Amino acid sequence: MDKNYDILSILESKQIDLDMFIMLIFENYQKRKKEGNLYSKDNYIPQNIIKAYYSEIDNPRFDSLVNKFKNNYIKNENEIENVHEKCEREGLEVAYDYIHNEKRMNNINIYTVLRLHQLIYSKAPHPEFGGKLRNQPIFLPNSGVETEDWSFIPQKLNELYLPTQDLIKRGLQLKNDKISNIDNIIEYIDECVELKCKLIKMHPFLDGNGRSIRAFTNLLFIIADIPPIYIKAREREEYGKVMNMAIVDGDLTQIKRFYYYKICDSIYELDIKPKLSQEVDESVRKKS
Repeated sequence: MDKNYDILSILESKQIDLDMFIMLIFENYQKRKKEGNLYSKDNYIPQNIIKAYYSEIDNPRFDSLVNKFKNNYIKNENEIENVHEKCEREGLEVAYDYIHNEKRMNNINIYTVLRLHQLIYSKAPHPEFGGKLRNQPIFLPNSGVETEDWSFIPQKLNELYLPTQDLIKRGLQLKNDKISNIDNIIEYIDECVELKCKLIKMHPFLDGNGRSIRAFTNLLFIIADIPPIYIKAREREEYGKVMNMAIVDGDLTQIKRFYYYKICDSIYELDIKPKLSQEVDESVRKKS
């Protein structure tokens, strides 16, 4: 795939069927994945996939993708965090039910991450733990991460309030006018990931930071009709490595690239692949 493809020009020219175009880029994507070249320097491959898919997806199709996403997310999130307690799995489900309720979309802000934390622990033996900022130091062994002094966390969250409101506003604008905003989609994803890294470095809670902040990041994606992501257990080491680069070294290049490819994985696994399977099944039925 030529990295100089202008997605918007292709869409406006209508010289190629969009579903066919997406399938062509996914062929390249799958090829690179099989060759082990997933997290290469070539951002244009996942970016082209995201732009093409984003311009084409409609609300019913996106809703279907999000519904399929929840079970996949909960299963993989439990594995990546080594969560074995039934109450915590149920809490994750409650949190994602909350995220999927569109009536609340206009009311989210930086403090929604506290609400998500509260919901994640809502089925735990001590639900009062949920939603409370930590009031003591926390150390992350073997990570090299220096977390925020707990006494500054309320102030730091407050400093993120207005930037997050602006980000949310732009996310809703993206959703409402996809074609006009297609060139802004990657910038929006980047800023969501940047915010996620700030929150992870802050580590506002004694426990459950990763689950709550990844859920909040997915919420920011969903309000803009960007497919949410889930990280598989086998990707835990890679994810930890690129997060460490972002938090310790201040280099967010790799974590952004990781997110581009994970969005592509969600597109493929939750929408394109089921669609292909359905087409194959229909073809087999017609032949029989």
